[in-house]
This record gives sequence, structure tokens and C-alpha cells, in this order.
Amino acid sequence: MVNVSIIGLKAAPAEAARIPLLTTVEVSTTAIFSAMTAVLTATTGQFMPSPTGGYTHIGDTAIFLAALLFGSKVGAFTGAIGSVVADLYVGYPRWFVSIPAHALEGAVAGLGRKRSTAWQVAVCGVGGILMATTYFYMNVFIKGFPIAIISYARDLFGQAGVSMILGVALAKTLRRMLPQLEE
Repeated sequence: MVNVSIIGLKAAPAEAARIPLLTTVEVSTTAIFSAMTAVLTATTGQFMPSPTGGYTHIGDTAIFLAALLFGSKVGAFTGAIGSVVADLYVGYPRWFVSIPAHALEGAVAGLGRKRSTAWQVAVCGVGGILMATTYFYMNVFIKGFPIAIISYARDLFGQAGVSMILGVALAKTLRRMLPQLEE
């Protein structure tokens, strides 16, 4: 190849390879886990309403599962999309807070992909704390500090804690049953 810059001509820049935000497999996986999140959230949430107007559910199980099996990107998008769809379906008036709360939860939990069970529990715990804290700050301004504390404990232990246990256990079981997930 001749260096054309020596004779004063500039070579046409090569088209930069475009790397998509999500691959086709990640989009498909996100869609499936978002649907699971929405269904689990909407169906289990109706049984445990919150004093702040929200509800306790096990929809975070699907977020943790997606994140632990497929990583932070899939976990974050699953958390944001699935939670908002559920909130809009059940008529939760503050649906917009679900985007950062559950996207952050899924992104942090995704750091546990292909790691030890102890590490997965730790990152899911941190993700759950971040989710619950996001809602806590919102609830302080809407309902006041005493009710926000009650809701924080409910979000942390009843929602994130139970979902973390289920998500880590399901991820471990699925990895054992489907070894191709480790690739």
C-alpha cells in the first residue's frame, strides 16, 4: 500500500466499524427478561401495597437473573424497561423513578456475572441497596421521612432481599443445567 500523504493526497478515512449498543442476542434477552420482570412485578405486587403508594414484589428476581446470567447491560436495560412497563400497567404514578432505580440495580448486579456465589450475593445486595435508596429519597419528598423509612425497609428486605435470594439461586441452577450460559 502506498502512503499517499507523502505526495499531498489524503486517503479517504475508513468507515469506522459501528459497534451497536446491544447485540441482537442482548436485545432478545432483554425483551424476554423485561417481560418476565413486568409480569412478576405486576402480579406479585398487588398482594403487598406500600404506605408510600408503591408495592412490594419479586420482579427484581428477573432483573437479578438477567444481570447474573448476561451481564450489566442486559441487567440495566431489563431493570429499566421491565419495571416501567409494570408501573404503567398497574398505574403507579411515580413510574419515572423506576428507570434509574432498577437500571442501576441491574447494572451493579451484572458485575457478578461468571463470579463466585459470594460475589454475586454481594453485588446483588449493593444493587438492591441502591434501588431501595433511590426510592427512599423520592419518598422522603413525597410522603415524609417516617413513612419513607418504613418503605425503605420494605424495599430493602421484602423486595430486594427476597429477589436476591431467588435470583442467585435460579442463576446458579440454570448455569448448572445449561452449561452453554458460561460461554
